[in-house]
Amino acid sequence: MKPVVMSFVAGVFGTLLCAPTSAITPIPEVAETVMKDIARELQEGEHKGITGGMVSIGAQTVFEAYASGYNAERKHDIRSATKSITALLVGDLVADGKLKSVKTRLSKLLPDEFAHMEKKDPRRDITIEDALTMRTGLACHDWVPASLGHEDKMYKTRDWAAFLLSQPMAYERGEHFSYCTGGVVLLGRVIEKLSGKPVPEFAEERLFGPLGISGARWEKTPKGHTDTGGHLRLTLRDLHTLGLLVQAGGVWNGEQIIDPKWLREATSEQTSVYERRERYGYLWWRDGGEVKGKDVTLLYAHGNGGNFIFIVPELELVAAFTGKNYGKNTQFIPNQLVARRMIPALIN
Repeated sequence: MKPVVMSFVAGVFGTLLCAPTSAITPIPEVAETVMKDIARELQEGEHKGITGGMVSIGAQTVFEAYASGYNAERKHDIRSATKSITALLVGDLVADGKLKSVKTRLSKLLPDEFAHMEKKDPRRDITIEDALTMRTGLACHDWVPASLGHEDKMYKTRDWAAFLLSQPMAYERGEHFSYCTGGVVLLGRVIEKLSGKPVPEFAEERLFGPLGISGARWEKTPKGHTDTGGHLRLTLRDLHTLGLLVQAGGVWNGEQIIDPKWLREATSEQTSVYERRERYGYLWWRDGGEVKGKDVTLLYAHGNGGNFIFIVPELELVAAFTGKNYGKNTQFIPNQLVARRMIPALIN
């Protein structure tokens, strides 16, 4: 299957996208060369396991490239990048007034899931915000295989929520970042409960439909709920479109799809991450710093294997990647392409 690379036009950009338009400014020649090189490298398979990449500046496509065997129609298991999309759906509940506050306790919204606990059990105090920021305090850490609540152990059970809520408290609630997919699975049940609809239907109505994203495939838990912590299948273009939405402040074709206040909160630093320089918002990652004297912010969604959505607001840069380097350090090749090559070249 022949890979696709969108051509560069007049030294500037390719296809016009549907996000709000901004002035089209030619990028520096050195940046154009870097972009062409990266597109070629992806197409020729030089970055093993990275299956595609799509980049835009403003509302204009710079390139769209696929490794051999992949194309624009191919849907990818985006793993934990699903979590960042779940955060957008929670934002819709807040905008609708169906979720009054992220300080709301999960036990209030999901009483059946907490029914086995005594009234003074500290797990009853876990909030929506705790799940959004990975600070539930439960003995669950997906980066530590020996963790009691590790996601691989959860997947072997019939009731994922019951498994998570059977774990003891290991930290003070709201104080310690501990990456836990199970908490995001609970958010899926909240979305179902407050919207009155299955997650895929709610996502289609409020997010994917307005963006023109079709055929999104969600996985189900053994109990028939939606897996909102991972395994959503989307195309590379779908990921890129979601990045454009975030870059545009939640606006698409003149319509406010996601509340801008929620987007600011979701992509702002909400918690530090132990022994890492990155910060965490509401299921969105945040990095950045000074590059060639310019302060830049790197917002991103990350899924195991090399599945990413990157947004650099100061440069109006949106980049999406798909990959299959599951559990390998090479899954972070897209980070390097954006941070070490694209951003410096655009600031040049």
